[in-house]
Amino acid sequence: MSSPSPAFIAPESPQFSGFIFKIQANMDPKHRDRIAFVRIVSGRFERDMVVTHVQSGKKVRLSSSHKLFGNERETVDEAYPGDIIGLVGHDGFGIGDTLTADPSICYDEIPRFTPEVFEYFHNPNTAKFKQFRQGLDQLLREGVAQAFQLKDTASRVPLLGAVGPLQFEVLQYRLETEYGAETRREPAAFVAVRWLPVGTKAEDLDAISLPTGSRFAFDTEQNAVALFPSEWALNYFAQNHPSVPLTPLAPKRERS
Repeated sequence: MSSPSPAFIAPESPQFSGFIFKIQANMDPKHRDRIAFVRIVSGRFERDMVVTHVQSGKKVRLSSSHKLFGNERETVDEAYPGDIIGLVGHDGFGIGDTLTADPSICYDEIPRFTPEVFEYFHNPNTAKFKQFRQGLDQLLREGVAQAFQLKDTASRVPLLGAVGPLQFEVLQYRLETEYGAETRREPAAFVAVRWLPVGTKAEDLDAISLPTGSRFAFDTEQNAVALFPSEWALNYFAQNHPSVPLTPLAPKRERS
């Protein structure tokens, strides 16, 4: 589906619209809830209103809306452009998603930094695997790290990418303190990831040769990527495959 033409949405526009700029799990550890923070751009928000989640094309009712200050929550019945509200109970929302009363509005996605360090996270305690899996899934949705599945591997352990080691330390700490899931970290021998053209399939990759130590993989949106063990390998691939353009940023998600 083609992208809509760029346009400026004025705050005084009567149609409600906003975008999700942050997701936080375990704001209330007793309930394992997940809050999506929305910046209202235009129109008027009313609790229980029905809007379109543009990325999925689905209609959603925004009934559990809050204003947060520290650990305190206050139900929000109305909000206006510039306000930030927290929405609870919508697992399908992602960072950068658009919520709007006008389905023709779709805000540009928030770009994510390109990962520069890579690790595997293992669960050494099989009795806690459920907590480990649930915690990892929720924290990855927050954007703490990015996940990749290596091509042609039987292992279901995802490769995680982050901008710096501190992100992995935060991920490990939160898995252990919020989910009670012990983790073992394993460094991966990659220093760079690049996205291949949109629509590249697994069978297309079979005809493309990689430098030694490099691997193909797929991100959580099934976009093909190439992982390189050194800048030399990245440059060598680019020189030898000029017809395969590489980009350091993931492609925008297609609207439903």
